Amino acid sequence: MVAALKEFIANEGGEEAPLEGSIPDMTSSTELYVSLQKIYQAKAEADFLAIQQRVKSILKRIGRDPDSISKEMIKSFCKNARKLKICRYRPLEDEFNNPSVAELQKHLTDEEYSVAMGFYILLRAVDRFAANYNSFPGQFEGEMDEDISRLKTAVVGLLSDLGCNGTTVTEDLINEMCRFGASELHAVAAFIGGIASQEVIKLITKQFVPMNALTEQITTSWDGAVDPFAGKVLHYII
Repeated sequence: MVAALKEFIANEGGEEAPLEGSIPDMTSSTELYVSLQKIYQAKAEADFLAIQQRVKSILKRIGRDPDSISKEMIKSFCKNARKLKICRYRPLEDEFNNPSVAELQKHLTDEEYSVAMGFYILLRAVDRFAANYNSFPGQFEGEMDEDISRLKTAVVGLLSDLGCNGTTVTEDLINEMCRFGASELHAVAAFIGGIASQEVIKLITKQFVPMNALTEQITTSWDGAVDPFAGKVLHYII
């Protein structure tokens, strides 16, 4: 159907996708509105028939039954063709092995995004910390000062490896990460679970555009018994 759409746009469509056939509400007399609606519906039907013919032709060309794609499916495809979007995702491996240094440095020094990017760097540094010490910073009582020092070292090493020499993460963020101590707060878990489930629904239904790459969300307007760390950063990768 996409191949048929491409052919249609290059030919009958005149570089335009097929019409949906519906028109929005507007200020008009009933007679004029119905007349305009009929014009749009007639053009949408003509576009559908053109694409249907091209779909059958392509199926026959590749040795498949010309009727193997139903009329209803083609009609639904035509109705939603203007909403189609290609999603190309960057593998997680690329994020770790081929970082965008310019983007990292830009956001680390930007007043609006520096906190979110600082926490992103810290989350990466925490992974490195856990790999080296088999624990998370601030996880055990009595080791706070030592963990802060270790996490600072991990942050400096990570920034160097990423090519972000000369940029830093503030002491407050490092201290907060250690104070947080790898806690799993129900409020944050529920929020992240809600976002993740929404993205899964998008992928299953294929009707909405899923988010791409890494998402850092800063929340500063939560009310109730929420830990200060929970109100500062939510992080997940899809």
